[in-house]
Amino acid sequence: MKSLMNSYWMLCDAVHQANVFYGGQLMAVIFSSFIHTTETSYFFVMCVIEGKVFSLINEGAWTLCYICYVVVLVNASTDVTNSVEETGQMICKLMNKDLEQILRKQLEEFLLQFPHHNARFSALGYFPINNETFTAMAAVVTAYLVILIQFQTQPTSS
Repeated sequence: MKSLMNSYWMLCDAVHQANVFYGGQLMAVIFSSFIHTTETSYFFVMCVIEGKVFSLINEGAWTLCYICYVVVLVNASTDVTNSVEETGQMICKLMNKDLEQILRKQLEEFLLQFPHHNARFSALGYFPINNETFTAMAAVVTAYLVILIQFQTQPTSS
């Protein structure tokens, strides 16, 4: 039990250190991926409208590359967060078993500290990097794409 709690604290510390060292890079990568995904998606749609097959394939491939890059980044972060949440659930299940009083007290203290020491990757603390980030990013890219296409396809008045 002691090794499980120590492993949890080491994981929290590792994620905290990673956020300190790589928070700026994570922010830059997410922002860059957002811009590139929006841009390549826009040019992909323009190639569809104009019927340019080679450019269509090129822009489609780049769009998929940027999307896959974000998916890989976000999934890794989500896996760490899910592992941490499983630890809390495992401790709660152990609390329901017949345990010694000393062990039960240690588990109760651990559970009291659990919500205050979460292991979540974030971009400079502005937002967590998880699956919800990916869906939010997809929604924003779609909104900007619609706006850009509307500006492109509006007839000009002379």
